[in-house]
Amino acid sequence: MSQVEAIGSRRSPLWTFGLLRSELTVTFGRWRTLALLGVLAAVPVLVGIAVKIETSDGSTLGGGGPEGGGGPAFITQITNNGLFLVFTALAATLPFFLPMAVGVVAGDAIAGEANAGTLRYLLVAPAGRTRLLLTKYATTMAFCLAATLVVAVSALTVGALLFPLGDLTTISGTRISFAEGLGRALLIALVVAASLIGIAALGLFVSTLTNSGIAAMATTVGLLITVQILDQIPQLHALHPYFFSHYWLSFADLMREPVYWDDLVRNLGLQGLYAAVFGSAAWARFTTKDVTA
Repeated sequence: MSQVEAIGSRRSPLWTFGLLRSELTVTFGRWRTLALLGVLAAVPVLVGIAVKIETSDGSTLGGGGPEGGGGPAFITQITNNGLFLVFTALAATLPFFLPMAVGVVAGDAIAGEANAGTLRYLLVAPAGRTRLLLTKYATTMAFCLAATLVVAVSALTVGALLFPLGDLTTISGTRISFAEGLGRALLIALVVAASLIGIAALGLFVSTLTNSGIAAMATTVGLLITVQILDQIPQLHALHPYFFSHYWLSFADLMREPVYWDDLVRNLGLQGLYAAVFGSAAWARFTTKDVTA
């Protein structure tokens, strides 16, 4: 470790908070980030309008019944209760749109700074490599939460405007109050955000391997698509439980009565494992990397 980085490692916690605030400001102030959030916010709008048009003549949507779980079961209930648009939108965006957006932000975290020639400046500031890496990951996780809440809030707004609200029926067939349903919607949004920490760590690791932000983003999204495809191949069923995306849609179990916790716990544990493994790999790579840009 250089003398400058050693000085950075002894900085007060206020320096860390200042660095985090700066990273959050820069990340959420970029047009690319705002565009990603705008696209995510548009998905519930499109789904809600499509459902409204489809059912404008009084017909009902086809699809999975109340025991189907996941998106199809939720989408058939939207016309009865607009709150189900929140669950449907999250189920529609989680397999690709949300992780793709997170992959773009995570992949650009380190590689983008190197490509812009600002990485060396950040280290000379001094921030320290470990502190900078943790700040980048914290910023990416903040984006995970923000992106998920954007989808949820957009869906709730559109659902309230286009469809009735009130007590709702769970997947198990029991009735719960609207207030409890709203609480479960918030809990589901938090679970969905937590489901993205694995892909965030993977993207951050990829970002430490190259000085090209575009290459890091493309690689992260490519890995996301590859894992999604592999998770659908029956012959690889023994490996499926180890793919970070395998339990993503387990959040539907929060709409059961009683709640099924098994897959939810497996999902969160798996995300924690990916975060630990690829976070450690990112740290090992970044702290030994020769930074020239």
